[in-house]
Parts: sequence; C-alpha cells; structure tokens
Amino acid sequence: MKDIKVLCAEDHLKTKELYKEILENLFENITCASDGEEAKNLFLKNSFDIIITDINMPKLNGLELAKFVKQNHKDCAIIITSAYSDFEILSEVIDLGVDGYFLKPIDSQKFIDKLLSIANKIQISKKSRHYEALLREYKDAIDQSSIVSKTDTKGIITYVNDSFCKISGYTPEELLKKPHNIIRHPDMPSSAFKDMWGSLKSKKPWNGLVKNLKKDGGFYYVNAHVVPILNENDEVEEYIAIRHDITELESYKRNLEDKLTQSTKEIVNTQKEIIQTMGQVAEKRSMETGAHVKRVATYSYMLARLIGLNEDEAKLLEQASPMHDIGKVAIPDQILNKKGPLTEDERKEMQTHTAVGYELLKHSKRELLQTAAIVAHEHHEFWNGLGYPRKLKGEEIHIYGRITAIADVYDALGHDRVYKKAWPIEKIISYFQDELGEQFDPKLTEIFLKNIDYFEVTRKNFEK
Repeated sequence: MKDIKVLCAEDHLKTKELYKEILENLFENITCASDGEEAKNLFLKNSFDIIITDINMPKLNGLELAKFVKQNHKDCAIIITSAYSDFEILSEVIDLGVDGYFLKPIDSQKFIDKLLSIANKIQISKKSRHYEALLREYKDAIDQSSIVSKTDTKGIITYVNDSFCKISGYTPEELLKKPHNIIRHPDMPSSAFKDMWGSLKSKKPWNGLVKNLKKDGGFYYVNAHVVPILNENDEVEEYIAIRHDITELESYKRNLEDKLTQSTKEIVNTQKEIIQTMGQVAEKRSMETGAHVKRVATYSYMLARLIGLNEDEAKLLEQASPMHDIGKVAIPDQILNKKGPLTEDERKEMQTHTAVGYELLKHSKRELLQTAAIVAHEHHEFWNGLGYPRKLKGEEIHIYGRITAIADVYDALGHDRVYKKAWPIEKIISYFQDELGEQFDPKLTEIFLKNIDYFEVTRKNFEK
C-alpha cells in the first residue's frame, strides 16, 4: 500500500527485523526506530498513519510514546506489543483507545490481519476527508444559486424559479396553482410540517431540513428557509421559501455515520480481544486451558439471558467475565499449581486474588473494565455470607458476581484441574442442589439446574 506510512519502534534487533520483513510485504513506506525517543522525534518530523511500538523500551517506553501520539494526532493508529503481561498498565492501554495489542511472540497471521484491517480503515478515512473537501467546494458552488418558490396563505404555489423546476423535474405550468405538497416526500413526518406551519402562522420564519419528492419518483434534500411576508396591516400575505440543495452533503453525512458506527464496533472488538488475552494469561499461569475463560463467558451470557437480563447487559457480562481470575497473576506458582491441599496460610494468600483483580481494574473509566472489576471482586462471595473477600451476603453481591460464580464453578467441576479430576454431571448437579441458598443464589441456581441440559450441550460443543 503506497499511501500508508508506518513507524515501527522496537529495541530488540531480531524482533525489529521480523517486523520489517512482515511490513515490507504489506507497505512501501516504512520507518524503524530503536527506542521510544527516536520514534518520538521521527513522529514530530513526519506524518505517520500507523505506529507499532513495544511497551518496554529505553529512554521513552511504548506507553509514553502512545500517549504522546494520541495527544498530538488522535487519528494515528497504534499497535502495542509486549513480551510481558504488565497488568498495572493494561487498563491505561485500553483507555488510550489503541487499535491492537499483541503478546510476544506474536502470531504473524493475526498481526498481518490486524494491520490490513487498520490500513483499510485508514484508506477509507483518507478518501472520506478527500470527499469532504470536495463536498465543501460543491456546497460553495451550490450556495451561489438558490431554489425559490412562493405560495399564498393556503400553500398554493404562485411562483417558482428555474432552479426549483430543474431539481424537481416539473415545468412551471405543472407547479403553479398547485398545492406545495405536490413535492412532499412520504418519508417526511407530518410533525415537521406541523412545526413549520406553527411558526409561519405566528409570523416567524422557519428553518429546517426537508426531503422532497421529484416528479420521476426520486428525491432530494434541501435546507429550507421559509419566511412569512407581511402587508401594511401586519397580516401574512404570502410565503417565500429559499432553499439550498444539500442532497450530496446529506447523503455523505449518512454514509459517514454508518462508517463511524463500524469504527466504534472495531474499537469495542479490540478491547474485547485485549481482555480475553489478559484472562487467558491468568489461566495459563495456573496450568489451566485458556478455553476456561471462553466457556465461563458463554455460560455467564446464557444464564444472564435465562434470568431476564437484556441483551446489552448479558453481552457486557460475557465480555467482562474472562477477567474473573485476573488477580491470580499475583499468586506464587507454588501455591497456584499445588497438587495437594493448601495450608491455611496458602489458602488465605490464594483468596487475595479477588482483591488484587479488583485493584488492577477499578481505576478504568471504561464500562467494560468497571464490570470486569466487579466480577473479579465478587465471584467468590457466597449467598450465605461465608465467601470472600468481603463476606457479602445475598443480594449485597452484584448480580454479575452471582452469575459468574455459578458459571465458574460449573466449568471448574466439569474439567480436570491440577488438584482434581473432572466430575460426572450427576455429581455436579448434586453439588449445586446442596449449595442452593448456601454458596449460590437460590433463584439463579434453580434456573441453572432447570436448564442444565442446555448448558451440557454447550459444554460438549466446546469440546468438539
């Protein structure tokens, strides 16, 4: 791609060479820097579309570089890479609105796919800015001429100019002495005209966007300014409407809104990818498969919908629940992966993962991470008040924490762990029946058990 300029900041020589090899197959304009300070200076002297930076670099780290770039050029796309899971700054990375986050060693194909996706979005944005400049020129030209008509007090057309006839497709003879609603488009709500006539009959001018109907069935948008003309007795004698054709501008605006919606979805998806990556890292440290967080996310969504939460609430929980055990990154390996029973001191240290997870996530202003903080903090609280870390009881526990607790235990019991073998479904059902109203919310547990076949089918589909 000729029109995409890429800056790569990486202090590790072999990694930089790998990136360069990948980038040269995709882009023609590539610049490399060996540290964050060099990258910053290059950025100040040049214009870049994409910046790829490692977090841990000398002189100026990748996070500081990303913040500087976003402050000075918010539209520049940023991809951050890291060899370590530095969870204290990951929430800051998300808040910056980065376009991609990869743990080293990177998956080359996913890295390429992300770069191509970002590059395509940038090309669309560049074309949009070009079209916007053209539209401003068009608008200036259009403003030099106006679409004019006059009507009597009953809305009967008494005069039209050439521009009116040209845009509507009617001849003057077809328009004069006809009601002005001859060009009314069915998409225009009656409330708009009620508002217009309310202003005009109060002897006040009216301004608004109007979609009109052409003779051939097409349409056009106009920015209309309608003025009541008063006689010497301060009575309305007629109305004059002066309009400007903004069809291209309005169509472009609607197209731009569609693209903005798509871009917003891509940002949200990036955040979801980062959160799922963080959750999988925590699971891998405890020698458990990363599929655990995906299964818990799915079960949490299913149960949320079954108990009556709406789609937005259920999807939010599904996206946040992979972070439920993120605090385990602070637990020593000898405790986390111990095959035998834990001592009392080890158990207490293990239980700190809920508070650690909460502290890691609570500072973010993002709704997604705020929800993840709640789940991390409360998914080990018990309905009877005997859980941890705060011994919350009953509905003091957030509904997201109560749902994730069931999803997490169901998945844990059904799969091998370092300290146990997977339980058969009969034993799992018996456990939930025994803990109904004790460890788990009784109403949620009843609904869960009533739909256990539904969950079992889903669990087996994961294992295919």
